[in-house]
Amino acid sequence: MKEKCIISTNQFVWMLFSIITSFTALQIPGLLISHAGRDSWMSVIGAWFIDLLLAMVYAYMGLRFPGQNMVQYSMTILGKYVGRIVGIMFPLFFLMTASLLMRSLSALLVNLFLPRTPMVVVLGLGYVLIAYGVSKGIEVIARTCEALGPIYLISMIILLFMGIPEVKLHRLKPLLVEGVYPFLTGIPFILSFIGICIIMGMYIPICNRPKNGFLAKFIAVSIGATTIAGSLCLAIGTFGSEQAGNMLNPSFQLARSVHIGTVIERVEILWLMISIGAGAMTCANLIWAFNLGIAQITGLSTYKPLIWPSVLIAFILSVTCFDSNIDVFNFTFYSYMFIALFVQSGLEMLLFISALISGKRGKKTQLLS
Repeated sequence: MKEKCIISTNQFVWMLFSIITSFTALQIPGLLISHAGRDSWMSVIGAWFIDLLLAMVYAYMGLRFPGQNMVQYSMTILGKYVGRIVGIMFPLFFLMTASLLMRSLSALLVNLFLPRTPMVVVLGLGYVLIAYGVSKGIEVIARTCEALGPIYLISMIILLFMGIPEVKLHRLKPLLVEGVYPFLTGIPFILSFIGICIIMGMYIPICNRPKNGFLAKFIAVSIGATTIAGSLCLAIGTFGSEQAGNMLNPSFQLARSVHIGTVIERVEILWLMISIGAGAMTCANLIWAFNLGIAQITGLSTYKPLIWPSVLIAFILSVTCFDSNIDVFNFTFYSYMFIALFVQSGLEMLLFISALISGKRGKKTQLLS
């Protein structure tokens, strides 16, 4: 059975925006500030620029091989066997990222609101919801992101504006007091998380306007990078770089420090629920991309039989790979960056250069979804 799913450019944008910010805004600011200090926002700008250059490559490859995602044109460029070896690394990366994100979100929920609830219960319920969403198809996921994305963005903008009165500008100065090394080395770190949106290579073939792939990425990553940089500046200006760098979730602490008069005081609960919803949709996108890629590599006619087994694998990885939250952060800081950059940049540049040298181009094909 073959299904043909189509997403709009607008849905493309909000799906990428949710993917870029849901992981980065919740989990990464504290780690980046601890490394780059008050210059961390400059790392975001550098990562934004490099990510756009990489997006140009993905957009070009999507047009050079119409109707094919990166898994498919890996086999077109490199051949049946080598192409499968390279192509399978993309869906495996999506599965790893989904497992890491779900573990991080579940740990956040357990630590802040459900201290007596076993993490496996939270993870299990989350993965059941994700499996249900993936079973409904990418069009349902896209419509959900289209509705949730603007709400998520508005909540972040409100949080930023409400936190401005707490900012002390002297905490943001002086710039580059420790030289350029901290913020330059922060660029690949933050890029590895913003770069999760290489999933655009899976979206371009099913977009109603494939030529808008780069435009969608430009809009999404520009909005996402702006909000991330704004939250970094707000956290540093409010708490100082030393204190913010020692926080697990500076954005959550910012939400706790603001209130709307005497009517709404627990703003952080509302903001966190919206953020976790965006994170769950990101996981659904990643699991969908994993299933689709594996189905195409193995030659299955549909990815639907893979949904529950893939969710079970992701659940096992989330539970067994880390003994504590410290292990999660150590993996995120010391290992994830290198794996992500290898897949996001190294593999795609290999395919790009190989396509140029061999002169291979794709033909219009029907996509499995």
